[in-house]
Amino acid sequence: MSKVLGIVYRTIASHLIRQANLTRATAHTGAVTLIQRFGSALNLNVHLHMLFLDGVYVEEQGTLTFRRVAPPTTMQLQALLERLAQRIGRHLQRSGWLRRDAESSDLQLDGLDDETTCMDSLRGHSITNHIAIGKHQGRKAFTLQTQPASEPSQDGRVARAAGFSLHNDYVG
Repeated sequence: MSKVLGIVYRTIASHLIRQANLTRATAHTGAVTLIQRFGSALNLNVHLHMLFLDGVYVEEQGTLTFRRVAPPTTMQLQALLERLAQRIGRHLQRSGWLRRDAESSDLQLDGLDDETTCMDSLRGHSITNHIAIGKHQGRKAFTLQTQPASEPSQDGRVARAAGFSLHNDYVG
């Protein structure tokens, strides 16, 4: 998860720095992240809640100055999300967590059999997007990937692609 968080942070930070017409050597960004790992069906639903500064810090004459950047346009938000999805997917595939084929991109977990522990079973159901306990145990959990790709929201504040979503709640 720390690698994925690093990918997300670097991608968004680089976008902000480019928007300010600066470089990584001359500008600094900041963010706070909360990682949420499970959905209400005890399914694996890892997602990041990130609060990014709406600008960058620049050192000028020995002091840090904050420079705001404009909020992303709908097209910029969609391009940023597609870049994130591509980079995260590539990382997960190289790490062996994601198997891609012509039909789908699914997380995989090998080695579940009759000898598994309770936690192994819960992890196995979560990773394969199935409900782990209760009257609906074994059924496929509802996920964004089961939805068709959709266009950005009407107000341009949410971009969606390949089961990922990126929300822009710019407060300027």
